[in-house]
Order: sequence, then structure tokens, then C-alpha cells
Amino acid sequence: MSQSVSGVALAIVIVGLALTTFLTRTSFLLAGSRLRLGHRVETALRYAPVCTLAAIIVPDVLVHGAAHNYDFSLLNPRLIGAFAAGLWLCFSRNIIGCLLTGMAGYSLARLLL
Repeated sequence: MSQSVSGVALAIVIVGLALTTFLTRTSFLLAGSRLRLGHRVETALRYAPVCTLAAIIVPDVLVHGAAHNYDFSLLNPRLIGAFAAGLWLCFSRNIIGCLLTGMAGYSLARLLL
């Protein structure tokens, strides 16, 4: 039984979510130097952006169609583009070149396969 949220209830939800987001994000700024994280936690947090990016990109590259099947084949144009971009990034560390190489690999694979 799904009912749409409207009026005052919608405003309460929006304000509540905004307040929660504001408090959680500013808590580290307000604590400042009084809050010291352990060395292991700081080391682990350095990998958080990479893990988040991988969690977003890998399913998009490997999963196709409504059946949600994984496609590891060499005929997967998304996989070819991701491989080309990763190779470029390993050797040059140039983000713009990485994006262009990945899109070129993806586009060529779509045209030729």
C-alpha cells in the first residue's frame, strides 16, 4: 500500500533529511582537532573514494539488460572502454587522457563489434 507524501509531511521529511545531512557533515568540522582518528581508520578512509567509485562503475560495466547478467566477454564494449581507460591511467596519470581513451575504446568497440 503506497501513498504519496504531500504537503506538511513532505516538508517535514525534507527538513529532517537536510538537518540530518547538515549535522553529520559538520560534526567533523565542529570537532576539529579535538577528535583524533586512529592511524588504521585514517589509512582505511583514504581508500573510501576509490571503493565508492568502483562500487558505482563495476556493475555498470559488467551488468547488461533486464536479466542482470554479468558480461565478462571480450565483446563487451563497456569492458573494453574501461580496460583502455585503466591502461592509460596506469601509465600516464592524466585524467583527461583517461576519459578520452576510455570513450574512444568504448566507441570503437561499439562500432566494430
